[in-house]
Amino acid sequence: MRINRAFSIKGQIQSNGFSLIEVLITVLIVSFGLLGMAALVVSGARSNNVAYYRSVASKQTEDIADRMRANIAGVTAGAYDALSATIPDSVDCVATTCSPAQIATYDHVFWNTANARLLPGGAGTVNGNLATGYTITLMWTEKEMADDPNPGPNCPGGGANTQCFVTRFAP
Repeated sequence: MRINRAFSIKGQIQSNGFSLIEVLITVLIVSFGLLGMAALVVSGARSNNVAYYRSVASKQTEDIADRMRANIAGVTAGAYDALSATIPDSVDCVATTCSPAQIATYDHVFWNTANARLLPGGAGTVNGNLATGYTITLMWTEKEMADDPNPGPNCPGGGANTQCFVTRFAP
């Protein structure tokens, strides 16, 4: 450490080195800047996580809508009118031949199993009918919403930290 000494050379004062206070102030300013950068990184990661979940939810609602379009006989028979978040038992319609109603149950099982695997606490419902259209609702838990004890505005029956993605669909 250098000590700040002033020398007088022909009436001029020169200062050599930094004082300890100047160094401490510089360290303090740099550390506040680094803390701010760290907060930005954490905020960016949190926003990225939320965006990922919402992207998955969008793709999952497209998935069940495509399954319904592929099984229009099941839609016409009303097999998709009230799919709950509870996963029912189903036969494997890939290995065996199934009726349109069995295909609808298989789609329900496959879709909600994927929802639970891809999203934390993920579960989906489908309500409606062929005449009025369908409402596809996908719910999941976002820990980033810990400061918000209320569910999203479109979240029917959702608990704390619950986020919903709701889509209207007409096959």
